[in-house]
Amino acid sequence: MLSTENGHLVQFWTLNDAHYSQPTSTAQLHRAGRPHGLRERVIAVFRTTWAAMSVVLLLLLAACSDDAAETTEETTEDADEAGEDTADDDEAPADDDPAALVPEAIREAGVLNVGNSPVYPPMSYLPEGEDDESARIGFDVDLATAIAGELGLEVNWMTQPYEQYIPSLGTGRIDLIHSAMQDLEERRETVDFVDYYLTGPQLFTTAEREAEFPDAASLCGGTVAVDSGDAGYRAAIDEFSASTCADAGLDPIEQVLTDSTPDALLQLQQGRVDAGIRGAESIRYIAFEQEPGVYALVGDPIAEIPVGIGVDKDNTDLRDAVAGALGVLVEDGTYAEIGERWGLSDILVDGVMVNGEPVS
Repeated sequence: MLSTENGHLVQFWTLNDAHYSQPTSTAQLHRAGRPHGLRERVIAVFRTTWAAMSVVLLLLLAACSDDAAETTEETTEDADEAGEDTADDDEAPADDDPAALVPEAIREAGVLNVGNSPVYPPMSYLPEGEDDESARIGFDVDLATAIAGELGLEVNWMTQPYEQYIPSLGTGRIDLIHSAMQDLEERRETVDFVDYYLTGPQLFTTAEREAEFPDAASLCGGTVAVDSGDAGYRAAIDEFSASTCADAGLDPIEQVLTDSTPDALLQLQQGRVDAGIRGAESIRYIAFEQEPGVYALVGDPIAEIPVGIGVDKDNTDLRDAVAGALGVLVEDGTYAEIGERWGLSDILVDGVMVNGEPVS
């Protein structure tokens, strides 16, 4: 039966409940286990209802607590993972990573400005019929690109007259010279060189005159076209004349200076000189690959000169970064692969050198 008390809906038992026989006294009511007054009945109902609600409330609180704990754990794990991802994205190069040595201005720009003249196959040159300097190919091109990659940078090629490269290092117009530049003592006053191969000044003549010059000594007293900017080759000829030619009682080789390497070749082709001189790596490629039957080598190279990547003397961080990157390429075999690709395996260095001295 339902009734209201003080405005609230109240359920209580009646004495005529069909499930009970009607007690006739208070004692009988107690024995029947039924509350015998309205107040007692209401209190009993409230106690029973409150107990049930308490159990349900506890169960709900427990469930919410478990969900909250799981949510907290998931949130913490997500935050940890996000933190790890952020750390990975923002992680600076390790101390032993050559990229860590790259000067900040270059690192932020993401570019290495590299002086290179594409006129010296197979080191750097343009494919036949190509006049776009961005299409340059060669050993120097591949190696410079690989070094820049190790440093997390891209290459911006800058072509200038050869004699301007070293001044451009000093003014900051270029960051590196990577153009088959010889590592000479007089150049080390303002430039540090990361040496990457050994060149041999090679005398050569035209194929028609090959029989006239069976060896280098046969050119003593003759004329040789040499690029005026090739200080190393000019010195090598002087030393050869002072030793081999003089010891044999022969006249020294006369040097005919030209404005460029192509001009030296032209002088030879027109018969104005007896021979030319060029790095063995280049003239072998021209004589056997590009223009077979046009030129003939004269004897063996007359000297051995290291060739290096030029870095401004004051930019020691960049020098060490380049040396470190080259060291990585030597260790992982990339350097040897590039050398083999261009037929230059026999002139590669065994390890990194700076200014002619091995780097530990």
